[in-house]
Amino acid sequence: MTWDNGDRTVLVNPELGGITLGWNLTHTPQDELFAAIEGTAFHTRVILDRMEKHGVPIDRVINAGGIPQKNEVLNRVYASVLNKPVLIPQGDVTSIGSAIFAALAAGAFRTIEDAQAALCLKHRVVEPDPHSARVYEELYALYRELYFVFGKPGAHAVALGHVLPALRGVAAAARGNT
Repeated sequence: MTWDNGDRTVLVNPELGGITLGWNLTHTPQDELFAAIEGTAFHTRVILDRMEKHGVPIDRVINAGGIPQKNEVLNRVYASVLNKPVLIPQGDVTSIGSAIFAALAAGAFRTIEDAQAALCLKHRVVEPDPHSARVYEELYALYRELYFVFGKPGAHAVALGHVLPALRGVAAAARGNT
């Protein structure tokens, strides 16, 4: 759970703190960073699931900014966790959304799509890896369960003894050790 600064979206609880499960003495700082990337991707999926539940279709994700442009691992994880294509613009996209709507309001374009076609930067696409997406689907079910149990004050008590064995099982299956 990457609640290092609380949860400002679905749970709206700034008092939450990060949680790492399944940690052992053989894990490295790189493993912790990878887990943090996975955690932010899972949290993003919780947000996107909420949006889709309320009628906002999401076909792809645009992962803009300096980190996605420099971290291919992050993009691959996001694509597989979200099971959606991730688009990475080939440059700085700061204020392009504002520019699109300003141009639309000024009458320079008839539709948002016309303005996007003219003003948006080219991008590359990272597609989900089918094997990773299946593994992440299993992990996401556990993540969602823990997200709402740990994140909601007053949540009902839930038996969680299955979580760590399930995490180990998913990891073993992903490595082909089942």
